[in-house]
Amino acid sequence: MAEAGQAGEVVEDLSITYGISDSELPEHQGVVRIGDIRRGRVVTDQPGRRGAAHPKDSRAVLQEGDLAVVLVRRVGDAALITAEHHGWIATRGIGIIRAKNPAIARWLRIWLQTPSAQAWIDQHVTAHVEPTLSLHALRRMPVSIPPPNQIEMLHELVGVFEAKAELNLSIAASAVELADAYHGTWARNAASWAKHQFAAVTDARTGTGKSVVDVGGVRPARITPAEILGASLPYVDAIDGQDLAAHPDACDSGTILIASRPGGARVVVTRAPALPGRGVLAVRPAEPSDLWWLLHELRSRCGELPQAAQGGSAREITRRAFLRLDVTWPGWHVREQFHRVAEPLHSRAQMALDENRTLNELLGHLLREISSRSRTLFQTGGPDFPRDDHEHAAETR
Repeated sequence: MAEAGQAGEVVEDLSITYGISDSELPEHQGVVRIGDIRRGRVVTDQPGRRGAAHPKDSRAVLQEGDLAVVLVRRVGDAALITAEHHGWIATRGIGIIRAKNPAIARWLRIWLQTPSAQAWIDQHVTAHVEPTLSLHALRRMPVSIPPPNQIEMLHELVGVFEAKAELNLSIAASAVELADAYHGTWARNAASWAKHQFAAVTDARTGTGKSVVDVGGVRPARITPAEILGASLPYVDAIDGQDLAAHPDACDSGTILIASRPGGARVVVTRAPALPGRGVLAVRPAEPSDLWWLLHELRSRCGELPQAAQGGSAREITRRAFLRLDVTWPGWHVREQFHRVAEPLHSRAQMALDENRTLNELLGHLLREISSRSRTLFQTGGPDFPRDDHEHAAETR
C-alpha cells in the first residue's frame, strides 16, 4: 500500500466526539443507538422522526458523511451517515468521527474491519460492565492511509460486497415470510384438524451446560439461547472448525432449537450437527418430511411458548412441559403439500446465506491483504475533548 500524506494533515482533518443521553430529547427527534448500527449501515425503524432543527446545539448531532463508531459491546462496528439520518442524534456509546475530506471517513470504516484494527481494539478495550473503548483510545488508534484513488477503489469494492450481502439477506427473509404466509393460509382450517399433544408428533430434549471434551481434547462450543434469540433468520450454522457429527450430545442437522424469554420465544433449525446448550430445547418431528410444517407451526406460536417456560423469567422450556402442549395437526396430504412449497423457499433462503458466507470469506481475504500491505501508520487525532476518559467511560457504561 502506498504511503499517504503527512500525519499532521490527517490529524487536522478529523474531529472526534461522542453521543449523549436520549432521555430528554423531543419525541420527533430521530435517534441513532448502538443497536441501530448493523452491517455497516444505520438500520432503524422510527417513522415520523426527523433531524434536529438546530444542529449546532449539540455535539452529538450527526451530519451526512460522519462515521458513527460503536464503543460499547460490539466495539468497532461502524456506519457512514447518509442524508437519511442527517441531523439525527447519536446516543451514548457511539463515537462520531467527522472528516473534512469525506474519503477519510469512508476509509476509516474499512480500516476498522481489518485484522490490524481489530487486534488493536482488543488490546485497548476496558471491561467495565461490558467491553468499552474510550475516545482517548480511539483517537490514538494507528491507521494506515492509502492514496485517495485506492480509497475510492476499495470503498466501491467493499460496497459491492455489502450490497450483495444485504440483497441476499433480503431474499432469505422474503422466502421465510412467504413460507410463514403459506402456513398461515393453511392454518385457517385448523378447527377441522385432529388435536394432539406435541408428544404424539415430535420428540424433544433439553440442552445441557455440562462440560464435555471431545476426543481431540477440545471443548466444543454449544448453541446458546442468546444465539437463537439474536438470529434474524430461522437457521443456525455449524460452528467453524468443529465436526460434531459423532459427538454423543450433538443433535442432527434439521433439528429445531427453541429459546425462550418473556417477550417471546425464537425458533431456528440446525443446518449441521450442533450441541444445544443449557436453556435450549431441541425438537424433531416424528416424520422428517414434517420439518418445515413444525418449524412454521412453532414460529406461529412464539408468543405463547414462554408460558410453558420455567420461572418468572420464562427462560427455559423443559422437555416435559413442551411435549404436554396441545397442537392441532393436519392430515398427511396437507403437510405434504406444504412441504412441496416450503422446501424450495427454504432452499433458496439457505442458498442466499451460503453465498453470503462466500462473500464474507472474500471480504475477509481483502481485509487481511489491507493489513498485510500496510506500511505507514498515522495517528487519528482531533481537538481536545470536553471530558476525560474516566467521565466518558462512566457515560458509556
